[in-house]
This record gives sequence, C-alpha cells and structure tokens, in this order.
Amino acid sequence: MIGDDSHPANLEVDSDFDDQQSVDSDLTSIASSIYNYVYENGRTYRSYRPGTYILPNDEKEQERLDILHHVFRLILDGGLCQTVLEDPQKVLDVGTGTGIWAIEVADDHPSAEVIGVDLSPIQPGWVLPNVHFVIDDVSEEWAFPHDSFDFIHVRCLAGTLADWPYFLKQCFRHLKPGGKIESSECRTHLLCDDGSYPKDSYTHKWVNEFNRIAQKNGRPFDLFPQFKGLLQEASFTNICTFEKPCPLGTWPKDPRLKEICRYFRAQFLWGAADGYSMALFTRFGGWTPVEVEVLLAQVRKEIKGNNMHVYALCSFVTAEKPFA
Repeated sequence: MIGDDSHPANLEVDSDFDDQQSVDSDLTSIASSIYNYVYENGRTYRSYRPGTYILPNDEKEQERLDILHHVFRLILDGGLCQTVLEDPQKVLDVGTGTGIWAIEVADDHPSAEVIGVDLSPIQPGWVLPNVHFVIDDVSEEWAFPHDSFDFIHVRCLAGTLADWPYFLKQCFRHLKPGGKIESSECRTHLLCDDGSYPKDSYTHKWVNEFNRIAQKNGRPFDLFPQFKGLLQEASFTNICTFEKPCPLGTWPKDPRLKEICRYFRAQFLWGAADGYSMALFTRFGGWTPVEVEVLLAQVRKEIKGNNMHVYALCSFVTAEKPFA
C-alpha cells in the first residue's frame, strides 16, 4: 500500500549506478536507431518504425522531394498552399520530408512557430529560429497540446497510414477552433484524353500493379476521392476540393503546363518510379528486384518517348475546425 512504511518498496540505491552514463547511453541508442538506415536494393530506408513507409530516404529521394515541392509551387502559382494563411501563430507540417515547405512557411511568417514532423531525420540542422523538426510517428497519439495549431499541412501522405480516420481525428483534436487543415496528393492513376495510353503499355501495367499491391497491403495511395467523407466523419466543416492536371511529359502546348510537366517528369524519371515501386513490389507483391527494374526500364522508355499524353491529378482538399 502506498505510504505504508511497514512494507517498503525495494528501492535500494545502487552505489555503482552512474545516472549520466545511463542517460548518455540511452540517447546514443535512440540516435543510432534513428540514423542507422536500412539498405535494401541499392536504396536506404528509415530504420525508425521500419516498414511503415515504402519510400527511401537517401539523397536521391531528398532531391526528388525538393523537385516535387517546386511542382506544387508551380501548380499553386507560386503559393505554398491552397489555404490562405492569415497571420498563423502555430503551424504543423506532417510528413515534412526535407523540411523545405516548413522552412519556406517560416520565412513567410516570421511570427509563427512552424513544426515539421517526420519519421526520418533528413531535415537540415541549421534553420530559422521559428522552425524546428520532430522525429515521430503521427499514426500514434500525438504529444502536442490539444487546440494548439492554426494550420496543419499534409502532403503526399497517402499510402503511409493504415488508419486515416484516426489520423484526421488527431488533426481535429490538435487544431484550434477555427483552425484549418489542407491535404494534397499527386494521384497514382494516370489519365489520358486522346486514346494514346494503350492498356497493353508497360506504363499501364505498372500503374495497375502498383495500385493493386498497395490496395492489397491495406495502404492504398489514391485515397483522395475518400478525403471529403473522411474529413466530414472527423467533424470538419467548410470542406473544399481543388484539382489541377499534371502532365507526365513535355507534350502540352500550354507554356505553363509544359513548365510544370518538365519538372514533374524529371522527378518521376529521376526517382519516383523506382522509389515508389521497389520496396512495394518486392516486399508485398512477390516481385524480384530484377523484374521490377526491367519493368521500370520500359516505363521510363515510354515516358521519355512523349507519345502517351498521360497526366496525373494534383489534388487538394481544405477544411476547417468549427468554433462550436
């Protein structure tokens, strides 16, 4: 019984115990578990919560993420998000990646505290004083205070979370009343308006297999059609969607679209095709690395050929936590 001295707990002091040495050891163990990446098929993947994310985190992937960030800025006419940010005081960037979005928002809003959270510690160490990064798993209970964020930004997180309803309820719980959320995705189904995307193409085969394996694994990537309903279930209001085509090739006549697709195709050929496919196909689809490489070589050849006028949709959804 607590407070009963007749049955004291076994709290004898270990005279040989060095508290500081123990703390240092714990920190060293934690740091090595985060920074000791897993090497697989020529790419590196995070070791912290392994298997929760199929994309690599090496330098090649980081460069691709920064190119994709530029694609989003082009789509948004130079903006950082579809949501209008009016003097935000606290911003959360979920799945911050290289931290480029968080850093640029912090630069635009110097009075705001901007927090980027990710599973992989690939963010720069020297940043603006109003931005910092946290290594954590957002699929579990958040350590942030409730009702604390003015804006939560989520980009390209589809396929990484097994329980989106729980995640969105976490977002709702941690937003201030009147706070806003925005989620954006590059869709993983390719569209074509002129019949130049045959079903027997390697690209068509790759897209179908990618989405089939992801769906079978319980983490589909093309969740955007469900986002409105999921946000409603999480009690969000003022839900709006916005979509723009993002061509995968330099075939459009429109100069603005041509500029967008030049960067979009570059990040696809540079790392997206391999980065999105290798772990997914080999871990969960039964493919060998050689089989994946052979398929992707044909996909790259078709995309470089510029004969298939295919495009993806870059999709945005915004919502608000009601005051009441």
